[in-house]
Formats: sequence, structure tokens, C-alpha cells
Amino acid sequence: MLELLKTVGALSGLFAAGFLVWDRYSKHFPAVTIVAQPLSPGSQNITHRLRVKNVSERPILVSWSNINPAPTQLLLAKDHSFRGIMDPLYIGPTVIALGPEQEVFLPLLSINNYGDIDPDNILTTALRWRFAQPIIWNADRTLRVTIRKRDYDDMIDNYVSTTEDQ
Repeated sequence: MLELLKTVGALSGLFAAGFLVWDRYSKHFPAVTIVAQPLSPGSQNITHRLRVKNVSERPILVSWSNINPAPTQLLLAKDHSFRGIMDPLYIGPTVIALGPEQEVFLPLLSINNYGDIDPDNILTTALRWRFAQPIIWNADRTLRVTIRKRDYDDMIDNYVSTTEDQ
């Protein structure tokens, strides 16, 4: 009976330690989702945006590159201005800073062969992020966002406006 209690205690201790490590590692990861929004308040033009939210109490740096994209990679812009779209396409890696609890909506751009992509294919984009003032871990971490092309199109085709849009 005593051996059984020791085994249960050891397993629960290992589980608790594993959960603590996982929680500390993943707790401050930015939240990233694809959303559909009007181009401007009251607009009938609906666009895709990548919502990036820093859930940490520390500032982070988020970067991406649109150079030599994969055939099903979604391209990102900083904003809808000319420079916000063109610089990430030609300059190289783009970096933005997000303060504590701050969020940003980055415009998603269609790739040239978008119409040729099968509706069941997966569209993807990848971001790199790191803490601006690291305590221990200084390396970039990758966030990968994926969505089926059919669902990506349905977000625009079946968009329902909210009171915030008007």
C-alpha cells in the first residue's frame, strides 16, 4: 500500500513539474488570429487582418519576411499605406514593437496565384517574436498561423457586420 502511495505521489509530482514548465514557457506567447474587418469604419470593403496581441507584461518585437514566399503563404503589411504595403514586400524582414497588453491588426495581402490555389489547401504565414528586454531566453520564437483557403474566403463572403463596424 505504501509503495502505491509513493508511486502516485511521484507521478503527481512529475505531472505538476511538467505543467509548471509548460505554463511558464507558453504563458506569454502572443495571441495570433486571422479576422475579417471593414477596411475603414462603415466601409463595405471587408479585408482580412492578422490580429497580434501581446498578452505579456513586457514589450515584444514581432518580425516577418515576405521575400520569396511559399506558394500558399499569406503576405503581411504594416498598414494600408503605400509604404506599409511596399516596404515589407521589397525591403526584407519587417519588425514591429508591441507594448504590454497591446494589439495590432496587420493587413493580409493576397499572393499572385491566389485564384489557382485549391480551396482545400492550407494557407499559412509565420511570425517571429522575442521579448524586447529578455530575462533569460534571447532567441526568436516562431508563431505559425494556418487556415484552409475555403474558410479564409468564407470569412469575407459571409461576414456579418457588428455595431463596432458602423
